[in-house]
Amino acid sequence: MQNSNIIKRDLRTSVTISIATGFFILLLSFVGHILTPGKLIPTSFIGGTFGVITGTYICFRQNNIDKAKLLPVMLCNLYVFGLVSFITVFNFDKPYLILFCFLLFGLATLTISHNFHKIDNFSKNRFYGVIGLLFSFPALYFIVASILEVQLGYSFLFSPIDAILTRPNGQTNFNAITPFLFGGGLLLSFVSIFFTKFKIQKTDKTILHYKISGLSGSFLNLFVLLFSGFVGLIIIAYLAVENLT
Repeated sequence: MQNSNIIKRDLRTSVTISIATGFFILLLSFVGHILTPGKLIPTSFIGGTFGVITGTYICFRQNNIDKAKLLPVMLCNLYVFGLVSFITVFNFDKPYLILFCFLLFGLATLTISHNFHKIDNFSKNRFYGVIGLLFSFPALYFIVASILEVQLGYSFLFSPIDAILTRPNGQTNFNAITPFLFGGGLLLSFVSIFFTKFKIQKTDKTILHYKISGLSGSFLNLFVLLFSGFVGLIIIAYLAVENLT
């Protein structure tokens, strides 16, 4: 009986997040079609991201996700959605692969929810450190691959990117999706680690009634915090140079 209730809970969580994600993708795709006809990737991605966040929060309000595990579950779901979106935008000519990817997303949300419910105690510092590295990896990979290709002439890391760019509409789709994957990934990495490194306390001594105090967490968290900020600065500098030259 207990196992049956667990399965039903996990299925409700997966279905809720999947429906919310699909709904907001379609909704913002329609909005994007009105505002920028033919350029639906940015608004679709924003819609999907909002759908993942909304769906996960609804599951929390329905007591399907514990409060302590709300943010970890949400971050994992966002990472999987980003991965699925990246595969999808370069395979619009393969509807079966797109369907498989979104079925995989639904299965991933179910698995994530189930596994976090099974874990009573887990190291939040270690989790945020690892998920922060995963969110930062796409931007870091692109920077390293670009430097090796342009400055040193080594193309082994850039070859997968080059293969993507040579696909039909590859460059256009790459330019549309990567700002969200790179910038959004670094932002999520920085923010999630920030809230584990510093404590936000309520107080009556400041205008906003909150203050940031106390450096806490592990070396891994501090490394990821500084690392994501450094990579973000490199990307900003790279984009500035590209736009000025």
